[in-house]
Amino acid sequence: MAVDENWDVILIGAGQNNFALGTYLGMAGLDTVICESRLENGGRLFSEEITLPGYWHNSLAYFQDNRGISPVWEELDWENGHHAEFVTPPVISSLLLPDGASVSHHQDLDGTLASLAHHSAADRAAWKDVHQRFRGIVRDIVIPSYYAPPEAAGALEERIAADPAGADFLRLARMSAAEAAEHLFESEPVRTLVLSQMAIPRGWPLDYEGGGREVLALIAGDERPQLARGGSHSIAQVLQRAYVMHGGQIRALHHVDKILVEDGRAAGVRLRDGREWKARLAVVSNVDPYGTFIDMVGKEHLDDGFAQAVRAIEPDEFSYFQVHLALKAPLRFAVHEAADSFVGQAMNVNHGPRSVEDLKSMWREIRAGEFPAHPCLHVTCPTWFDALQAPPAKHTASVFMPVPYQLKGHQPEDWVRLKNDFMEQVLAALRAVATNLTDDNIVMKVPMDPCYLAGRWQNMRRGSVWVARKSPDQMGANRPIPQLAQYRTPIQGLYQVGAATHPGDAVIAGSGRAAWSVLRQDLDLGS
Repeated sequence: MAVDENWDVILIGAGQNNFALGTYLGMAGLDTVICESRLENGGRLFSEEITLPGYWHNSLAYFQDNRGISPVWEELDWENGHHAEFVTPPVISSLLLPDGASVSHHQDLDGTLASLAHHSAADRAAWKDVHQRFRGIVRDIVIPSYYAPPEAAGALEERIAADPAGADFLRLARMSAAEAAEHLFESEPVRTLVLSQMAIPRGWPLDYEGGGREVLALIAGDERPQLARGGSHSIAQVLQRAYVMHGGQIRALHHVDKILVEDGRAAGVRLRDGREWKARLAVVSNVDPYGTFIDMVGKEHLDDGFAQAVRAIEPDEFSYFQVHLALKAPLRFAVHEAADSFVGQAMNVNHGPRSVEDLKSMWREIRAGEFPAHPCLHVTCPTWFDALQAPPAKHTASVFMPVPYQLKGHQPEDWVRLKNDFMEQVLAALRAVATNLTDDNIVMKVPMDPCYLAGRWQNMRRGSVWVARKSPDQMGANRPIPQLAQYRTPIQGLYQVGAATHPGDAVIAGSGRAAWSVLRQDLDLGS
């Protein structure tokens, strides 16, 4: 009997979007297989023992947004049917200020307003006004748009404009993040709190037009970020169980070398070992567009203009530098926690920027190819909330910061010999506020640099976590280029999904669900 030779749909890459899309296809009765180059499934939903056995670290995505209102979680029964467990930290992000004070973005509106009131009564009122006026737009129009193909230029804005607050929302949304924060708030701490959350986790520099929408979503979206018990990879396990339960097959360590094209149509794949598998209906790639078309399809099957457009897709201007810590005791920010106990309940603690100007300096340094002298450290200690991520009575912490992929005067691979010194710089800065971050408390410390990320996750060329830059000309109906914005490609039967496609967000599987609506139509799979 022939095994693994013919499928209805072959999906390349075991990321969240292919798991979601594959599950929808399985529910429609199709015979599907996911080919994954690595042994582990889940893409950026990755937890690993980076430091020591038993200490689990999330090396990319470490939280889940919008799960309570996600159509994917509801339609695929990910929560009730596949053993997902989550914990909700009371505070989303706390910004530590030099005088021992802080300002915090809470899960609940009242908590945020109380924190803001210590800095500005006017900003407390402004935050509440933005939340109340724009909450319906964000929840009922913007967030649902993440799970559907991008609308034609202007169509989404027309629907927003029909809301009584729509004109004001669109005016602010078209601004850069820095402009929107400056327009909305008067106090430096509140502006800095908002803008410190733009690069990580949202992927937006301060000065890109359209970043104002991210500011409004942060304030009015009620995104409810949560931690998956056991680490982010447990989300991948949920997605995998659902996919397999609906008949899907997974083949790990099956690297796709070529997408087979016959008479202008995607006919299957050739694996690294030379085997060829046929796809009766479609091939779907979760690999980045360059890898999909230039590497796997090949220029002989591509129009020159399209190939040039793929090569011209711009990656992020920044990547991540990370420090992962195995600890005897959890991080404590004693001075700041004494002033506000909620700092000790924050999913993410931001340290470094004292003002918006510090964040602007960080971006100038990144664009100059310098390791930032004005860093924004994003510190998470997940074992505050989830004891499963470390051995009994032990803890983990991770520090993320935006940096350039390539340092000025160096090659990308030079990070290997520079990263330990940079790690010590990061720890020295963190020790100024993390009062128990002593050598005795640190069991093990490991840095991860942008070159390593680019090698580990080959989608992330030049360490680009979002794969394609979130600039106005690469978002919405242009993401990453207009020819790929609807998940269809110039090769009939070949589809593109992933972080490079709309909506370009993290752990929501929006691209997978949106692509399902396209394939359902193209393959005539019914409603």
